[in-house]
Amino acid sequence: MPRLKIAHQLSLLIAAAVVLAVLVVGGLSAFNLRSGFRDYLQARDDEQLMRLVALIEQHAASDPQFQWMRNDPEPMRALMDEFNGRSTRTQRPPPPPGPGFAPPPRPEDPPPPARGGLGSLGERLFIRDLQGQRLAGRPQPQGMHKTVRAIKVDGQELAFVELTAEPEPEGMDARFLQRQTRRLLWATVGTIALALVAAWWMAGRWSRPLLALQRASREIARGRRIQPLEPTGALEIAQLMEDVNTMTAELSRLEAMRRSWIAQISHELRTPLSVLRGELEAIEDGARQPTPAVLGSLRDEVLQLGRLVDDLHTLSVADLRGLPCDFTDGDAHALLWRVAQRFAPQAEQRGLRLELPPEVAAPIAVYWDMGRIEQLLSNLLTNSLRYTDTPGSIAVDWRSDGRLLTLTVDDSAPGVSAADLRELFEPLFRGDRARQRRGDAAGGHSSGLGLSIVRSIAQAHGGTATASASPRGGLQLCVRLPLIAAPRSDIRATHGGTAP
Repeated sequence: MPRLKIAHQLSLLIAAAVVLAVLVVGGLSAFNLRSGFRDYLQARDDEQLMRLVALIEQHAASDPQFQWMRNDPEPMRALMDEFNGRSTRTQRPPPPPGPGFAPPPRPEDPPPPARGGLGSLGERLFIRDLQGQRLAGRPQPQGMHKTVRAIKVDGQELAFVELTAEPEPEGMDARFLQRQTRRLLWATVGTIALALVAAWWMAGRWSRPLLALQRASREIARGRRIQPLEPTGALEIAQLMEDVNTMTAELSRLEAMRRSWIAQISHELRTPLSVLRGELEAIEDGARQPTPAVLGSLRDEVLQLGRLVDDLHTLSVADLRGLPCDFTDGDAHALLWRVAQRFAPQAEQRGLRLELPPEVAAPIAVYWDMGRIEQLLSNLLTNSLRYTDTPGSIAVDWRSDGRLLTLTVDDSAPGVSAADLRELFEPLFRGDRARQRRGDAAGGHSSGLGLSIVRSIAQAHGGTATASASPRGGLQLCVRLPLIAAPRSDIRATHGGTAP
C-alpha cells in the first residue's frame, strides 16, 4: 500500500477533523432549530391558551352552566373573533332560556377559519364540562399530545379546555423553518470547502520545514556539506532544525579533526621513521659505524614510536568500548606521593621546583585501577615539566572530602590562552607556541596524546578532568575522582568530548 506524503496526511487529517466538527455542529444546530421551534410553538400555544381561558372565565362568570355555548356555534365564533381582535364589541352570551325551553337541534360547529396564526388555535380546541360533555370544538384523535386548562370562577372548576399540540409546521412557519435549515446547510457546505482549502495550505506550510530537513539529511548521508537551515515552522520543528545545524557543525568539526588526525599521526610517525631510515642507510653505506651511541639513538627512536603507538591504541580502545580497568582497593595518598616523588629529580635537573604534600598523612582508602591512576599523574607531571619555563615551580596537591578526591597540578609561566584551554584534552593538540618552544628546547618528544589519556582514565573511573589558568601564572590541571570508582564503560573518550 503506497504511503501518502506528510502534506497529504496532514491535510486529510485537518480536513477530516474540521468536516466532522462542522457536521456535528451543523447536525446539532439543525436539531436545536427544530426542537427550539417546537418549544416556541408550545410556548406560544400555552400563552394563547391562558388568554383564551381568561376570556372564557369572564363570560362564564354570568353563565356558569355554559348554556350560551351549548349546541350553538355562534357564541364560539364571537368568542374567537373577540380573542383574535376582529371585533371591538364585547360579545355577550344570550340570556339563558326559560324553563321548559328546548332549543332546536343544530348541526355540528362549522369548520373554523383557515389555518394560520390564531386561526389554527380554534381548530385544535375542545371545550368540555366537568362530566366530559362537549361544549364547543371538535374532539381530537386519541393519542395526540394535549394541554388541558381548567376554567374556574371564584376558584371553582366549571369546565376544561383541551388544546392539541401543533402539528408539523405549515405555511409561514414551515417556510421560515425551511429557510433557516437551507441557510444552515449552505453554511455547512461553505465551511467544509473553506476548511479543505485551509487544510491544504496549512499542511503545505507545516511540511515545508520537514521537506527541508529531509533534503538536508540526505545530503548529510551522502557526505556533502549543507548550508545551515533557517529554523522555521512550529517550535519543535524549529528546534529540530537547530539540532540538525548543530549536528552538521559537529560532523564538520569531527571530519576536520579526522583529517587533522591523519595528517598529525603521519607526521608523528614520519619523524622517528625518517631518523631510523637515515641512520640505517648511513650504516649500510658505511658512512656510520654501528657504535653503541648510534644503536642507542636508534633504540630511542624505536621507543618513541612504541610510546606513540601505545598511546594511540589506548585512546582507540577507550573510544570504542571504554578504557579497560582493573579496580582494586588501595591508599590514594601513598600511591600519588610515590608517583609524584619519582619526578623530583627530573624537575631539579630542569631547574624547576616540585612542591608535594607531606609524605606522612592519613591514608585515603580508594577503589581504583592503581596502574591507570599512576599513568594519569605521570602524564600530568610530564606535561608540566615539558612546558614550564626555568626557573619555575610545579605544585602537586590532592584533597579528599570523603566522597571525591581532587587532584591538582599547578605550574608557573607560561600560561595557556583561553581558546587553547578548550582544546587541551583533544588528541594530538599542543598548547600555544610559547609552551611548545619550552618543550622542544628540553629535547623531549611529545605525542600530544597525554592529556587525552588523562581524560579517558578519569572518565573510566567516573570522574572528570578540567583545565584552567593557574594562580602561579601557568596552567592548572584538575582531576576529580570518586573514592569508590563508578566505572562508566558506556562513556567514550570521544574526540568531541566535553570541553574542559
